[in-house]
Amino acid sequence: MHDTHSADVQPAASHLFPQCDGLGRDMLSEELSTDMDRITQLQDAILDLLTITSASIEYITHRTQFEQTSAAIPTTLQTAQAARRKEYRAAIETFVADIVRRAKDVETLTAALPSKDDSGLRAARLQELQTEMVAANVEYKEALAQAEALLGELRDILRVTLGDGTERNIVASLGRLGLPA
Repeated sequence: MHDTHSADVQPAASHLFPQCDGLGRDMLSEELSTDMDRITQLQDAILDLLTITSASIEYITHRTQFEQTSAAIPTTLQTAQAARRKEYRAAIETFVADIVRRAKDVETLTAALPSKDDSGLRAARLQELQTEMVAANVEYKEALAQAEALLGELRDILRVTLGDGTERNIVASLGRLGLPA
């Protein structure tokens, strides 16, 4: 389930922050994916709560034994599939416990979702991350250019130093490097 959501989120992060690459985009995708996972968990918890409630109502209406509440009003309706009182009460207690547990889960998941007030903070945080990623990318490109320049210098030195292996090339190479012959 998680992979499906991250695949859906990846283009969104690319679209929102096109100058972000690699790690930065992954961080944004992970944050968006986490929110989507919370929403999916909340959706699942609400569906469970509705399913439990529906099953409870169905059980109550189909398995109840009608009681006479007044001597003046006779009990005329009988249920063919009525459960025994003890089983019925145990089932009702189980339904109540399940409904309360799932309702608490829904409440907890709802509290974990980003609030409207967080949107400004979140936008500022994403902007800060974007700025950091752009700076890190610039530093990376500078370091890469420096490494490529050093590699070129090293190749030149090796070419001059090794040359054709004659003593004249070795002495000349040492002189260019500022070393005594």
